[in-house]
Amino acid sequence: FLQIRSLFSDFDKLLADPEIDLIDLCVPTPLHHPLCIAALKAGKHVICEKPMAMNATQAKEMAEAAEAMGLLAMVNFPYRDNPNVIEFRKRISEGYVGKILHISGQYHGGFGSHRPPGWRGDREKSGAGILGDLGSHLIDLARHVTQLEFSSVCAHNMTVFREAGAIELIRTEDARAGSRNDDACAFLSEFEGGAQGVFHTSWVAYQGGYAQHQELEIFGTEGRLHYMANHSGTCLKGIREGKEKFFEVAHVPGIRQPEEGHSEEDTFRPGRHSSSNTTYRWIEAISTAQKSVSPDMREGLKSQLVIDAILKSSANRKWEMVGE
Repeated sequence: FLQIRSLFSDFDKLLADPEIDLIDLCVPTPLHHPLCIAALKAGKHVICEKPMAMNATQAKEMAEAAEAMGLLAMVNFPYRDNPNVIEFRKRISEGYVGKILHISGQYHGGFGSHRPPGWRGDREKSGAGILGDLGSHLIDLARHVTQLEFSSVCAHNMTVFREAGAIELIRTEDARAGSRNDDACAFLSEFEGGAQGVFHTSWVAYQGGYAQHQELEIFGTEGRLHYMANHSGTCLKGIREGKEKFFEVAHVPGIRQPEEGHSEEDTFRPGRHSSSNTTYRWIEAISTAQKSVSPDMREGLKSQLVIDAILKSSANRKWEMVGE
């Protein structure tokens, strides 16, 4: 059991405590950059919630500060820890699908169906709405599994506008949205090497007992792989050229296959209580004096660059390049 030794209401006093070696920044997005920089300058290792920052400029400063101080700084992308995702990346690396042609993904939740989900629904308090909340995970999963970088994007951000009992779907950039954030984001992408991507994320997509739903599918010259996870379970399926069977199931030990009527957070995120857990690996890396740990803030920056390009693309209604 975790024993609480001290409570702080002053961040500067927390930083001044010599017995504190590491800090987990699970605070609203506008606080990530200033608190992270302050913690790193105080010699503390940092793990930061996603999205990493309000924009790529801030994210780059955070990554550079961590490198300059020689500290282990991570961005919390816990869905990498799902054993099916680990197996997914392994099979892609081994050439299961051949050369990647198409990548499609979705990450949906229904928790914004009737009202904006707290501070995340306010642009000034979060920077990006669903795109920063669930979309950042989707971007990271695509990057992580394929080991390809996004090169350009074309996006549409949507906000559910409610007034006098009426509902209207408007572009997030519409003046009527005010400080309201995006409730849904759809975007096309081109990856390095020319592969195509199609992605969608929403917190107004009704989920029922499934709560949240992730999917990532990759098509290549020699086959395809399909990953799915929601609160009913998680699975990885694949089929290769020449196979008559539509899907062969990739059985990963200890993973609950999707089961109708079952709904549980630990089923959706089976890696959260294992040694593959992001925070566990961060603490282990610090305690054993490792020099690096993944996903670090450079990887967080790469995802932030994609987020920035998507926001710009939706506002300008055109393709935008991803890059520093």
